[in-house]
Amino acid sequence: MPGLSRVHCHGDCHGSNNFMRDGPGGRVASFFDFDEAGPGYLAYELSVYLWAMLPRKPGGTLDADALERWRRYLAGYRAARAVPEADLEAIPPFIAVRQFWLMGEYAGRASVWGTESIPTSWLRKQVDLLQSWETMAVPA
Repeated sequence: MPGLSRVHCHGDCHGSNNFMRDGPGGRVASFFDFDEAGPGYLAYELSVYLWAMLPRKPGGTLDADALERWRRYLAGYRAARAVPEADLEAIPPFIAVRQFWLMGEYAGRASVWGTESIPTSWLRKQVDLLQSWETMAVPA
């Protein structure tokens, strides 16, 4: 995927790693959990938030509340910097990458959590899910 923007990434910006509060100039976001932070792709950084809201089934779509949160998240990001079209187009493949990363997290902890944390029935469903997400249209 040529032409993607490289940025400083939080790496795990899925909505549960921040607090929102009212500040003197408006709403203020405070982020935490920087264990996955570092240089990376803007498309990946944006994809993690959308990934967290998507239903875990092939072809699943955002409900109205999740769609509104996504739109506001993207608008907030765009208020600070431009999001080139190439980066928007790369979001779906990075959603699949994020799910693949999660599968690795679970597999890597199977010795602690047990193999029931990654049952074969769940693993079998991942292929369809990954393919569905890789080719999805990014909600506008």
